[in-house]
Amino acid sequence: MRLLIPDVPRGTRKPNNFDLIRLAMALLVVWSHSFALYLGTEAFEPISLLCNGLYNSGNIGVMVFFIVSGFLVSQSYLQSASAFDFMRKRVRRIYPGYMAATTICAFVVVPLFSTVRDTSFIQIPKTIAANLLLRNYFPPSNAFASNPYANTINGSLWSIPFEFWCYIGVAVLGISGLIAKRRFVVILALFVMGTRILLDILDRKPGWGVVGDIIGWPYLWFVILPSFLLGMIAYQWKHVLPARPYLLIAAIASAIGACWLNRHLANFVFAPALAYVTFYAAFSDVRPLQSLFSRGDFSYGTYLYAFPIQQILFATWGHALSFPIFIVLSMALSLLAGLCSWHAVEKHFIRRSPHVLSGRKLAGV
Repeated sequence: MRLLIPDVPRGTRKPNNFDLIRLAMALLVVWSHSFALYLGTEAFEPISLLCNGLYNSGNIGVMVFFIVSGFLVSQSYLQSASAFDFMRKRVRRIYPGYMAATTICAFVVVPLFSTVRDTSFIQIPKTIAANLLLRNYFPPSNAFASNPYANTINGSLWSIPFEFWCYIGVAVLGISGLIAKRRFVVILALFVMGTRILLDILDRKPGWGVVGDIIGWPYLWFVILPSFLLGMIAYQWKHVLPARPYLLIAAIASAIGACWLNRHLANFVFAPALAYVTFYAAFSDVRPLQSLFSRGDFSYGTYLYAFPIQQILFATWGHALSFPIFIVLSMALSLLAGLCSWHAVEKHFIRRSPHVLSGRKLAGV
């Protein structure tokens, strides 16, 4: 049986398309945000129309980020010497690019595109300290006051603290030994997905007070966490997941069909279907531009800088730029920012190596 995720002996390399997929998803987010930041709504975005307004390109891009992350971060933990070694690698991956991007936004973008701002010295250490806690903080201002999304400096950063909390969760599961219990992660994913549906039926979106302030809006966890857990599940069950073209077609059809049948059904079906499509593409024998992506992972920087770049474009030219030109410039400049972020900042903090699939066995099933 051909496996969806080929297994290889530990220490050997299996080519994949993860870097290409992540960059494509970053650009998909740029595409989706173009509708919001230029037109003021993503309702007319093609994927949103295809999915009956329940999901759009931006949603899919972020979900795939978490799916891929769940897979690769699980692998990283199991191949790390210790939980400390694992967290050290995760900090080196997240923080340098994030701190550079938030600092540029706070002390370059805000002063240039705001007429009212807090110029007190205290904002410098306050901004840096808050963002060391991944708070996505910028000095108070009225930047981009005339844009459809006024006073929003970088709306894409919401996912970064959620991502880092997922890393902490993997470390906790690893230390407790639960990461090796495959059925536990499956049950956890089903519980989270089921809870989201129950909250939607009851029309409840709890905030949880101080807890929510620390870990992020709890309801959003029930939306995004299943994607990360599905990536973990794919890694844990990679020895048995079949790769079948008819399953790929069924996954795509079921995801779209569920969006038109019932939103609760869609919220249960969409993420698993998207996970299957993601890994089918990741380990496809078709590997376009593979040599280009051996030079670095440009997706993170592209994602970090795209939103402020799009805000700047609209603040500077507004509707004098046609919508297609706005999209092309947004993607081109965001990709350029991603290249610069990788070469100027990120690559100096991480050891770049091709993704490896481990042959290490998971016990305690």
